[in-house]
Amino acid sequence: MVKRRGQLNHALAMMHENKYSVPLGIAIQDGNYIGQTNTTEVVEKRNNIVPMLHSFSQHFLKVKYMFWGYQEPYFTEDVLTCFNA
Repeated sequence: MVKRRGQLNHALAMMHENKYSVPLGIAIQDGNYIGQTNTTEVVEKRNNIVPMLHSFSQHFLKVKYMFWGYQEPYFTEDVLTCFNA
């Protein structure tokens, strides 16, 4: 939830600003593919935010592992199309 002030000011800021002795990992969960939290809503017309989530996690947070939730149709249509190259 990279556009929510509460996340940016707390959990994400902590991940960005600190050094850790173990690799960081995050989970993209149900709803995150449409910018919401914990929803099973399916939005047909949407922007694919997977590239933005990946770039933010890799370059800003410096996480080593990303766990992509298997929420359809987003997983097949958005995630797999970004990483099947």
